[in-house]
Amino acid sequence: MRTRAIVDLAAARANYAEVLRLAKGSAAVLCVVKADAYGHGSVPVSRALASAGARHFAVATAEEAITLREGAIAGSILVLGGLEPGSERDAVAHGLQPLVGTVDELRRWDAAGQASRRKLACHLLLNTGMNRLGIDLGPDPDQEGIDLLSALDACHWVRPHGVATHYASAEDLNSEQTAEQDRVFAQQLAMLSAAHLELRYVHAANSAAIVYRGGALGGLAGKTLVRPGLALYGYVKRAVGRHRAARIRKLRPVLQWRARLMRIRDVPAGAPVGYGASYVTPRAMRLGVLSVGYGDGLEWRLSNRGAVSLGGAHCPIVGEVSMDLTVIDLGAARGARVGDEAILLGAPPYDAHSMASLTGDSPYQALCRISSRVRREYVNGAASR
Repeated sequence: MRTRAIVDLAAARANYAEVLRLAKGSAAVLCVVKADAYGHGSVPVSRALASAGARHFAVATAEEAITLREGAIAGSILVLGGLEPGSERDAVAHGLQPLVGTVDELRRWDAAGQASRRKLACHLLLNTGMNRLGIDLGPDPDQEGIDLLSALDACHWVRPHGVATHYASAEDLNSEQTAEQDRVFAQQLAMLSAAHLELRYVHAANSAAIVYRGGALGGLAGKTLVRPGLALYGYVKRAVGRHRAARIRKLRPVLQWRARLMRIRDVPAGAPVGYGASYVTPRAMRLGVLSVGYGDGLEWRLSNRGAVSLGGAHCPIVGEVSMDLTVIDLGAARGARVGDEAILLGAPPYDAHSMASLTGDSPYQALCRISSRVRREYVNGAASR
């Protein structure tokens, strides 16, 4: 086996339980499993979460949602990216709910309900300051806001079950943006209430808001659904400003990424290593060649910067990460043997935060870039309840 990712489903269930604890039982949990559950495998992870009690799931596209249905995932599935024109029929057939971000989407979904003679559910997405997707519904509605209220009144086949907004910087505790988004969202909710729209679910809190703002206005207060993604996989974006570290200590990384040591070689001082000779051995060294590279998702920017764990020893990456191979310094791993497995990603200090800090991105990218040619293996699949 060149390289493999071991996904601990017990850790996923434990993280779900921790999210429930942080939400203090005041909100239902919408489990975000888009992008193949952030590279962990959407169907196995969703099954594990369902066995822990999850009943609500969210993905980015209708295709991702259909994959869940084909994997026998029941419960509600919210399509966060909305529906592409023409995909409504398949969405109806699979019992999906779109997150509606334009008036036109709402009208198309109503037309799909009429065509199928079914009452359809959806959630509304309101823009409160992220300024990507979502309907602008201000205190003095512009044309889009006026059209939304009119369309809601005219739609007979759609029943919005929820309304959402998207925080832009919930992890930045020094910023006032989240509080401002909450203020705008409260005004929007009041307008919908005045229009006699009854909504079961109101949601805004992502992983960072759940963890860092759980009892504050910017987190769960007044919300009936929380929307964790990264936290389910054991991570949360690092906070800016003061926070209670104790709130995140029980989150456990779900995925461990390993690669096989396929060659050991002793080289003299002054030997170039890898493409471009970006590393030249400063002394005689024992080097190891791992069967993993950027074609598997190991970020090229880890060249001459990253490190792996082999037999508990810290082994720096030397030379450029190539498409299929990576060279490491085995100086600290004296007992290394061909066939041993190195840990690329797992528990600290080899976790997604540590990797992301070296590449200048975030844990999201570190997890999602692991390619499909890395075989996923699932452990602890049986729920213990």
